[in-house]
Amino acid sequence: MRTEGVRFHGLRSGATPLTWGQHAIWKSIKWLGPDDHYFNIPRAIPVPAGHTTEQVVAVISALVHRHEALRTTFADGPRGPSQRVHGEGEVSVDVRPAGGDLTHAQALEQAQALANRSFDHAAEFGMRYAVLEHDGGPAWLLLVISHQTTDFFGIRVLERELTELFAGGRLDPVDWFPLDQARFQQEGEGAARGRASLDHWRRTLTQVPRSHFDFPRRPGVEEQEDPERFVRLRLDSPAAAVAAEALATRCEVSTSTVLLTAAAAVIAAHSGHDTAVLQLIAGNRNEPRLRDMLGAQTENALFVLGLAGGTFEEAVRRCFLPSMSAYRYGEYHPPSMDQVHTEVQHDRGVALDLSSFFNDVRMKDRWEALPETDGSPEQLRELARRSTVEFIGAWPRQDAKYFVHATYAPDTLHLYLMADTAFLPRPVIERLLLAMEHLLVESVHGAVDVREAAEAVARPEGWTFLDACWFDRTAVVELVARAAGGKATVTVAEEGQDAPRLLAEVEVEPEAATADPAALHRAVVAALAGRTDVIAPHHYRIRTPDGDLLAEGTGR
Repeated sequence: MRTEGVRFHGLRSGATPLTWGQHAIWKSIKWLGPDDHYFNIPRAIPVPAGHTTEQVVAVISALVHRHEALRTTFADGPRGPSQRVHGEGEVSVDVRPAGGDLTHAQALEQAQALANRSFDHAAEFGMRYAVLEHDGGPAWLLLVISHQTTDFFGIRVLERELTELFAGGRLDPVDWFPLDQARFQQEGEGAARGRASLDHWRRTLTQVPRSHFDFPRRPGVEEQEDPERFVRLRLDSPAAAVAAEALATRCEVSTSTVLLTAAAAVIAAHSGHDTAVLQLIAGNRNEPRLRDMLGAQTENALFVLGLAGGTFEEAVRRCFLPSMSAYRYGEYHPPSMDQVHTEVQHDRGVALDLSSFFNDVRMKDRWEALPETDGSPEQLRELARRSTVEFIGAWPRQDAKYFVHATYAPDTLHLYLMADTAFLPRPVIERLLLAMEHLLVESVHGAVDVREAAEAVARPEGWTFLDACWFDRTAVVELVARAAGGKATVTVAEEGQDAPRLLAEVEVEPEAATADPAALHRAVVAALAGRTDVIAPHHYRIRTPDGDLLAEGTGR
């Protein structure tokens, strides 16, 4: 193996805070810690015949000079994380023997090996390069891209530009970079857009279910480290693809909208809610100047769909506007959004658990080679018998409990579900995938009640539904008593203007720090600590052990 150096100098340099998209992925990378190589994206690009290794290195040089993101480092600082674009420096290209005439899968396996090592974002640029040689010339260009450097849209930009450069073409200049985007977001129109998103999320989060996992988890799951706690399965279903196209045509929407509705309906029905709350992955590249920019632009968008009644097809027809609203408000300053979450959690007395996601990464909305059918329900059901569900992978940690995503294949639907087996054991994950397929297939020729999209989880006696939340009343009593440092009882009060509401009767010593409703509520909210089985009372009455009333109020 040898190393070729690609030098650059005399280019623009500078430093700014992160763009909002960069900050969003920075948080996720920091959260994963030593496992952050999960966010490294490998690619294997075949080198067209007739090229020399020197020409491949020249193509890499053109990309490095063209895109500031490929010359950027990232680091934490006293004022938060920042990006620094380097105007002078060098990137390294490893050149090594391919070890044979490789297939794409074999070349990608070598790229994956390079991706299994984390990036040191403060010291190295966010893309690695290797050229695999065979029969005296370059056969494959391997790339490993840190998600901190760019999102999947940017990777498609890279792939398109590589094709053009290998063909000897010329590229139009890029005139907008992450440095420019960061400055745009700090003032004027950009900052106003972020504030509007924060206001939208704040209004919405005060009303919707705080979690789709407000039911008992598998016993003992926190007491042991499980390397396969988070499991991803894939549904391979030509029937679901045929059905999705039929429904999309009839409802005049995209197949992506149909799949999103299915993912939302299934988790809402399973968790016993009539409103689905999912986060979508917003690309945030609607403006022309962002189309060719390498950089991390994606953030989470808040999607809410009412599913209190009606058919699945009616839900599909309703889904478009909520999804557009979600994307409209999917661009914001992540630390400010964290503050919104903190404020809503305090005011509502809940731990927000927005851990359900949907992402359609297909570049084509329709399939090109679906099986021929006569359109009858019998043939569609027969086609569904060919569907398979297979295991894809498992991980000890993820920041989602329910993540549905779709990828493209010309003749079938590839629908993935990654889920937390503490709440959704592997057999349930498979059943939920098949429930989505059933919902699609049966809705083509019949009216399927959206509330019956999946079998609802069974909650033990003592669980109560209030304020769009399920909770274990016994667990709430224990939590309030522990937070107060005294005794507590909890009742659902039916009287009053705001009824029904959760009322806590608390007994503490007069000198206790929690003898004040505001102090007690802060202690209770702190004790929620991400739990989805409890909520804070809406009202506190605090008495002495002798029964004298010390104070009462909401604590908000």
